[in-house]
Order: sequence, then C-alpha cells, then structure tokens
Amino acid sequence: MAVSEQLKKLVDQMPDPDGRGMLTENIDKEKIEKAIAEIHKGGRANVLGLIDMLGAPGSAGNVKPHYALHCLANHTLVVKDQNGRKQFCEALVGELGADRSDHIKAFLCQELGWAGREEAVPALGKLLPDEDLSSPAAMALVAIGGEGAAAQFRAAWPNAKGKARHSIIDGLAAVADPPSSVIFKGALGDKDPEIRMAAAAGLANLGDASASAALTSACASAEGWEAFQFAKSCLVLAEKLDAAGKKADARNVYENLIVVKPLKHIQHAAERGLAKLAGQKIPEKAPQ
Repeated sequence: MAVSEQLKKLVDQMPDPDGRGMLTENIDKEKIEKAIAEIHKGGRANVLGLIDMLGAPGSAGNVKPHYALHCLANHTLVVKDQNGRKQFCEALVGELGADRSDHIKAFLCQELGWAGREEAVPALGKLLPDEDLSSPAAMALVAIGGEGAAAQFRAAWPNAKGKARHSIIDGLAAVADPPSSVIFKGALGDKDPEIRMAAAAGLANLGDASASAALTSACASAEGWEAFQFAKSCLVLAEKLDAAGKKADARNVYENLIVVKPLKHIQHAAERGLAKLAGQKIPEKAPQ
C-alpha cells in the first residue's frame, strides 16, 4: 500500500540519530508525543504504512519509522486504548505471515512482546519452528505469558530442530509451565548440553518436589560447567519449595545435593540453605 504524505510528514518529526547512530540528542518529547497521537488516529492504515517504511537495520531510512512504530505501540498502552492496542497488534500479526524480511518480522515480534496479548499468540507460535525467527517469537510469547503461550511452545517442541529447539525449551522454562514437566525430564538426557541445562532450569522453576530425584541424578552425572548449572537448578528448586512452605522437601534437595556432588562450593551453598531452613546462622564465606 502507498504511504500517505501525511504519515511521512509525521514520521519525519521523529528525532534524528546522533553521530553514533543513537537517539540521545534533540529529543523533543512534546513534539514526538503529538506526532504519535496523530499517527494513532490513522489506525491500521498508519500502522501498515510504518511497517512499509521500515528499511534495513542500521540504515538511515529505518531509524524514524522504527522509532515511530515502537512509540505507537507504547502510546496505545499509555492512553489505555485497549481497542487501539488490539488493532495495532492485529495489524502486526497479519504482517508476520506476509512477504516481509526476517529482520522486519523479528522487530514486529519484539513489539508484540511489548503490546501484544492473546491476539498475537497463534501467529507467534507459527514462527517457533523457524530457526531464524524462533528466538524473537519465543521472547514475545514469554513476555505475553499465559497458558496460550505455553501451549504454543509445547506444540512446537516435538518437531523442533536446530536453534529453534533452544528457543522453545528456554521459553518453556521461562513460563514455568507445569504440563511441560514431562518434556523437561525427557530433555535432561538430550545430547545437547544447552538443552539439558535449560530443561533443568525449567524443572527448577516449576517448584515441583517430584523433580528432585531427576535433577540430583542429572547433577551427579554431569561435569564441569554443566554440573554447576545443574546444581544451581537444584538450589533454585529447594528455594522455591522453601518459599512454598515445603521445608521437608527443600531439606531433601539440599541433603541429596551434598551427597551427589561433593564439591566445596556446591556443598557450601547447600549448607547455607540447610542453615536457613533450620533458622541457624548462615555461613558467610565459601571454602577456599
């Protein structure tokens, strides 16, 4: 669609980048907000116009429409225009399936993570298998959260490949989705260490006492950096159990960790947790 001359003039009122290409100088807040309010009045047509104006990352022509589109997303939230926010996001969602470059789609995902709600979830989920777009799509889904977002991650996991697998398992871990417990436990044995560590973090975030055995077993067989990451997940699980009032379960995690991974710093961390549970003075320094 053709970009209107009025929209071009409004976008031109956005600030120019400084010598470093950053927007840190000559920021006229009142002028910018007035222009964005006018763009907002144009509804979907102006949203699509801004997207059409986007250029290559780092290019001079990309700066102002990029800035304006983000300001417009924020404007709908500031003025609490729920209908306008929804229309804005629906316009972006429609462009995720259009013939747009990956860098533009990645930016649209970022804005949907900022202003999107349930209307954005299915379209973001469709991008999860795409190795080039899975990361921005996953970050947007995590920001939106909820069962709908978690369901998209779960549905995408079985057939995920390459970089998409990392984005999906990280997303599941971040949303702390209880039905994904079986996915996390299975992924603890994955051939990819990054997947294994993400799965451990996901189990820890669930705060489920039944994950204790799987995490401590994984920690026992791991070495080096991975062992410390598994130990960290065990500690996070214990802390979550303690916070939930499940002190006996938390104590069990700490005690098992000391047994399965008798390394000084890990032992010290577990002993601090046990001391806290018992209401005792917590050792301040780790052993040398």
